[in-house]
Amino acid sequence: MSVNVNGTNVDAETIDDAKTYTPKPQARKEPKPSPVLDEKSTKSEKPDQNKLETKAEKEEKVRSLNKKRVDFVIVYRKSTLTDDSITKIETFLLNLEQKGFELEISGFSVNTDIDFVKIHAPTRVLLQFAELFGIELAYHYKDYRVGATKPFNFMATILTSPNVMHPVYERARPILSEDIPRTITNAEKGLVIYRVLSKNPYGESDQDCGIKKLISTNIFESAFPIHDGQWQWTEEGPLNERQLLDKYWSSLRCFYKQQPLDLIHKYYGPETSFYFAWLGYYNTMLIPASALGVFCFILGLLIFEDIFTARSKEVCESPIMLCPQCHFKNCKFEPLKNSCFHAHLIYLMDNPLVITFAGLMSIWSTFFLELWRRKEAMLQIRWNLRSVEADCSMRPQFEAKTTHYKISKITGNLEPYMPKKVQCARYTLSASAILFLMLLMILGMFGIMVYIKTVAVVLTSSDKHILTINPTLVASASGSFLSLCFILIFEMLYGKIATWLTDLENPRTQVDYDNSFTYKSYALAFVNNYAVIFYIAFVKARFYTHPGDERLWTTAGGIGSDLCNPAGCIIELGIHLVTILIGKQIVLTGKQYIIPKIKNLLRRMRKHKNRNLKVTLQWESDYLLNPYKKYHIMQEYMQMIIQYGFVTFFVAAFPPAPLLALFNNLIELRIDAIKMTRAFRRPVAFKVPNLAAWNGILKGVTYIGVATNAFVIAFTSEFVQRNIYKTTVSSDLVGFVNTTISVFNVSEFLLDFGTAGNLTVCYYPGRRYPPDHPSKYELTEEHWYILTIRFLAVVVFEHIVMLITGIIAYIIPDIPFSVKEHINYQRDQFKAIKLKALQETYLKEQEKKKLHIFDLT
Repeated sequence: MSVNVNGTNVDAETIDDAKTYTPKPQARKEPKPSPVLDEKSTKSEKPDQNKLETKAEKEEKVRSLNKKRVDFVIVYRKSTLTDDSITKIETFLLNLEQKGFELEISGFSVNTDIDFVKIHAPTRVLLQFAELFGIELAYHYKDYRVGATKPFNFMATILTSPNVMHPVYERARPILSEDIPRTITNAEKGLVIYRVLSKNPYGESDQDCGIKKLISTNIFESAFPIHDGQWQWTEEGPLNERQLLDKYWSSLRCFYKQQPLDLIHKYYGPETSFYFAWLGYYNTMLIPASALGVFCFILGLLIFEDIFTARSKEVCESPIMLCPQCHFKNCKFEPLKNSCFHAHLIYLMDNPLVITFAGLMSIWSTFFLELWRRKEAMLQIRWNLRSVEADCSMRPQFEAKTTHYKISKITGNLEPYMPKKVQCARYTLSASAILFLMLLMILGMFGIMVYIKTVAVVLTSSDKHILTINPTLVASASGSFLSLCFILIFEMLYGKIATWLTDLENPRTQVDYDNSFTYKSYALAFVNNYAVIFYIAFVKARFYTHPGDERLWTTAGGIGSDLCNPAGCIIELGIHLVTILIGKQIVLTGKQYIIPKIKNLLRRMRKHKNRNLKVTLQWESDYLLNPYKKYHIMQEYMQMIIQYGFVTFFVAAFPPAPLLALFNNLIELRIDAIKMTRAFRRPVAFKVPNLAAWNGILKGVTYIGVATNAFVIAFTSEFVQRNIYKTTVSSDLVGFVNTTISVFNVSEFLLDFGTAGNLTVCYYPGRRYPPDHPSKYELTEEHWYILTIRFLAVVVFEHIVMLITGIIAYIIPDIPFSVKEHINYQRDQFKAIKLKALQETYLKEQEKKKLHIFDLT
């Protein structure tokens, strides 16, 4: 294939990306007019005729460029330039001009130290480079076009249901009347220019290329595509896409409106549009989950109140004294009836309907995953992304840091590589660091648990009864707040740690780098967010033996003596879940909405040397916005998938959790949209075919959620042991509480607590033999029987859900059958047209041969 660049035909198959066919800048033997720098790069005292002509040409070019759209901007500061950096910038821009781009340098109207390199790319040049880089443009649509789902009337806007009678339609007719773009979009222009900039050379060495290196060495300050215009709404004149998105999408008043995904994709590109499509889909799926959770929660109160009131009455009227949960003289024997309030709460979280809801949520998560795969496939077709492949080209950073070279078996060229020993050592070091950080987080979690235990003991042994109505509840709530603070503090660190470790690994391709970074970040976030919750659900009170066992108080900081309330652990689990879920989202919402505004204001104040001047040019106002960080979308995915884990893992502890998540996400989506349209520079519209690594993480979270719900139902709640008791002993649960506790002889305490009085025995949670039994304080046969049934319940639950999952995956194909038929029919038609064209070409050639023979005769 031959590519024409500025009148020169180049064989694309012999090109190494974009930089090898670009002519190297020759030594500057004559003053070639170049878009460059002002006073620092010119040293002549008196301009000659040639320079006067050059200046006139520049002025003419500026006037011509001002009439055209500025597609991309590069920013540098004149005060930071050296002779070497000036040479690199001149070479870089000269090479860019030789590729056919039109450039102009202009100063910043409010800060003379800042200059902008404005880039205009003619459509002809953009199309050539798009073909060279294999970028399939939106208007090159071949497959069957899948239409967007029509929203309900109350959810529709002018963007999702265009109406020619709407007053806005006439002002935005080119935007609203398009289904498929008719030419290359502005977002695609930014992508193509960025790809060229990433390969554009600035020196003689093959490694001296790319805008990233120039930014990392502070030669350039930043580079970004330009917004289509201001976001502020105007009452007259034509409207741009940014104004439409701001009014009908990125507004809290539109929280119930359907998103204009096609316009988001057109303006921001697939990477951003896939995130908002996933978040909108997640919110939609949360609606039935929220309704079901609230329904089960309320109905459980109404139907099972009598049964659980009887159970609460048994706790509230019990004469039983519980053994001290600490190991010093001031510890007290606590009456079981002090857990009365806790016992009343238990039926809110631990009744048969809530347990059923937890099982249904496991099935919901599998529906969620399968239906998202279907939606993702449909979006790929709609946005012409099915042929998009991952960029497997070598990272410049890999090439720069690698010192080993070998002949490639594929290309036959000398290429950098990383020896297996070095690679293995780097990955081992990275994995060890991740495991060490996880261990630190787990130790922090144990510290929080020790704090909760200490506070509960202090409150229990206190003579002041102001805050000791329910010491365990107070300690649990304060511990939840401390856990939230721990999570938020560590979240500020693990992103930087993951970046450092991924740089240490030095993956060969950008795809491998992004996936490695994503998996590391999520692994750290997983432990950071869920460690305390998993501990309460599955570890707490599992290692408690009996009060006379001194090892409980001396081993691992006394964590073995950490017990749940006699009424159960599920209430404490629910308290931690709600505190983290609500508190974290409040903090993050404030951080994402308020902090960007403050940064934006400070940036404007810092970069405006003359505060009286007003910025009116688009590239200048865009420069004053917050820079769009490389992994911004990844951080947004992270928060939402962490929340998805809270909703699916421990929903049995708090059934209204999906409703809280839904309320938060409706606001979160619009705040993210506001940030995109108002607070951030326009991102480069990278082509991605799907959610990449996040699809695998979603699948893993869904499967973990099924297992977690099974263990919560079997081990954290009392569902299994209650049903065993109802089946074998009493259907009204009378006497059930007494079967969950065991007796201990007070005289066997090593300490004299001094408050026992005439008390001879006390009780503690567990099923162990009494003091007068030959196997005293050993686990009873009933304990092992119930433990076996619990594990059996986990296995049965998981197999049922997995069976349903398989059926759902079989019933719901990724692409509907009717769409497949349309696609196959369109491809058959395309093949038929190609075959007909080849046949006509062959007949014409045969006809020419006959005419040639006839002429000879």
